[in-house]
Amino acid sequence: MMAVEIRDIRTSVENHHRLILDSHAKSATFLKDQKGRLIAYAGGFSVVFPYIRNNEKWGLRCWHADIGNVRKKFEITSKVMKNSGANYLCDFVYEEEGISINGHVYPTTRMRWIDGLSIKDYICKHKNSKNTMLKLADAFLLMAQDMHRNKFAHGDLQHGNIIVDENGNLFLIDYDSFYCPELEDKTDIIQGLKDYQHPLRKHNKITTEKIDYFSELIIYLSILAIAYNPSLIEKHQLEIAERLLFKAEDFQDIKRSSIYNDILKLGGDFPILLSILELYLLQTSLSSLQPFDVVWEQLKKEPIVNEFSASCGDTILEGKEFTLSWNVENYTQILLDGEDVSSQNSKTLTTTSSSSHKLTVFNGFKQISKIVTVSACQPPTIAITSSKTKLHKGRKESVIIKWDVKNSSKTSLCINEKNIDFKRKSKGSYKCDVSETTVFTIKALALDGKTYFDESVTVEVHPDAEYSFTSDKKHVYPTIPFKLFWCSEHAIKVELNGEEVAKNGSKIIDGIEKETTYTLSVTDEFGITSKSVTINMLSIPKIEAMRVPMPEFTQKSVLNVNMNIPTMHFNVPYINTLTAKLKSEPYCDDLMKHSKSTFDIGEKIKDLIHKFTKHEKE
Repeated sequence: MMAVEIRDIRTSVENHHRLILDSHAKSATFLKDQKGRLIAYAGGFSVVFPYIRNNEKWGLRCWHADIGNVRKKFEITSKVMKNSGANYLCDFVYEEEGISINGHVYPTTRMRWIDGLSIKDYICKHKNSKNTMLKLADAFLLMAQDMHRNKFAHGDLQHGNIIVDENGNLFLIDYDSFYCPELEDKTDIIQGLKDYQHPLRKHNKITTEKIDYFSELIIYLSILAIAYNPSLIEKHQLEIAERLLFKAEDFQDIKRSSIYNDILKLGGDFPILLSILELYLLQTSLSSLQPFDVVWEQLKKEPIVNEFSASCGDTILEGKEFTLSWNVENYTQILLDGEDVSSQNSKTLTTTSSSSHKLTVFNGFKQISKIVTVSACQPPTIAITSSKTKLHKGRKESVIIKWDVKNSSKTSLCINEKNIDFKRKSKGSYKCDVSETTVFTIKALALDGKTYFDESVTVEVHPDAEYSFTSDKKHVYPTIPFKLFWCSEHAIKVELNGEEVAKNGSKIIDGIEKETTYTLSVTDEFGITSKSVTINMLSIPKIEAMRVPMPEFTQKSVLNVNMNIPTMHFNVPYINTLTAKLKSEPYCDDLMKHSKSTFDIGEKIKDLIHKFTKHEKE
């Protein structure tokens, strides 16, 4: 539904025979003032035009503001009101196609017109008649109670929406925010005049039967106060204000407001009613409110404290949190150790020492107090030791467990989480054989009788490391490679000459120039042990001299000589070294100078050396 201008609505109503589509109002006579202008009563969302039909007065209502889809809501509202039989509700009819404005069709409602005064004007007119004012207060309370029985809520209770006829009968008008159970979970669109509404109303999302409770108390208090003190009208400028006695600003700090203190001075039931107002303002949700008359009846009784207790009982450990809880009836205010906790039923505290807590409950007439004392105790201290913390697997070994516990009511010893004794003294010892890793735990019950503390010591059982370390050669010549081998079990770390290596492995050493010792260090749970391997160096053989018999030649002639080359045995590990040595001998050069066609001693020697060296390597 779109917003429209009031002047455009007025134009359509002036041409009602053509532009009003509601058949009931179309042919009716719309009322005009002395100057011939249409009479109209404009509000924040709508404007109402009174008209006469068949000698009955009605009001045609048109909306100038967008209030969403109202069709279903007003259809339900019209049906519920018709069937309720409530005499304070007017005949109410919704028309989906009610009026044409600027070529667009809009809904309307029509309601039987009530001749009378707004409740504010009625109060101002009869302010000096205490009896009339008291009757008005009673009539308002009866209307509110009937609304509660039907689970109705007007949603915008204020002076302009309550009409009082000449007989003092009350009527509610303007049903835009009307609530009934059939309209549950509907959005709270119209939140009413702030001088009549709880501060939380502006945050309310869903309309309920409880949205009138605060407004009902404000209106009733105003009527009753004026009945006993009419001068409040002038003092609080009621006649020129769009409210009754209370202003929205009063709700921010009600006890300091002028009207609160003026009403408080009236005595009687007023302190109780003001206490209910205080209680309302302490609430954090409108859903927690109750009708003021229900609360009023409760408060006429003595306050009752059904329960006041601490979650910890009588004793608690220092530094621990506990919760004080209470259940009370017939109250307007609750104080806990002097702090207002009226909107709460519990409070969590942290104890640093023993303390007493006082709960005081007021209801405007009487008060009652109860005290809870909580004793604070220190937590247990536990010292536990073992004579040994690491044992060798496979050996029969024992340990002695010692403990010393303070601030405990009961001490027990557990081995691997199994209780073995609940009667242990706070100080003692226990000896036992240990063959596997074992956890010894001392459990101590705190003096609060509920909380356990524990400390543990672990005795570990580990196997000793086993390992070997060898070499494929014990003696080598320079630059001859060799290989180191090692293996281990249960080792944490293995190092070869200070360098960490795999726990199982080998390493080839390309050659050494001198005797060398290699050390394998093995770390286990108990420390470091070592094994060493020494590689010895062999000396290189040295040929001092070699003699070969030579024939003597007396004349120049061709002589074929078959010469048996002497058998020579060499232990030569390295050919190049030996060859160089032989070449340094004087006879070698002489032999090499002879004709190769006859013999070649040098080559024979080299072949022989090669054979011997090869054999040695193999």
